[in-house]
Amino acid sequence: MMQYYLLSWRGFHGNMCKGFHSLQRDGQMVDVTIAAGGKIFKAHKLVLSVCSPYFQKIFLEHPSQHPILFMTDVNSHHMAGLLDFMYSGQVNVKYEDLPNFLKVAEALQVKGLHGEVGSLPARTRRR
Repeated sequence: MMQYYLLSWRGFHGNMCKGFHSLQRDGQMVDVTIAAGGKIFKAHKLVLSVCSPYFQKIFLEHPSQHPILFMTDVNSHHMAGLLDFMYSGQVNVKYEDLPNFLKVAEALQVKGLHGEVGSLPARTRRR
């Protein structure tokens, strides 16, 4: 009878999130460019695909080594916030900007921020 040992890395999930966020922040190993609101953002197709069926569909239906996405109806502030959310799982949004931010998140189908119309993410708080 063979015995198996389960080896588990306690900090795996946190390390993966921090690692991807660090790579994105430093512009390393990025493979997609997003133009929004006059600014340029670099990201990873893998992260965007996991976090958004919208992005996943674009990348699967239009394969490209390094696509450039022009987000004409998205302002740079919202895009920066959505990327922060997709890479870290959280983002600070001004209370008065929350409806517009969530509207963009809904249009881009960002998991954790979209769902039923009017739904808010867990642990919404004012700062």
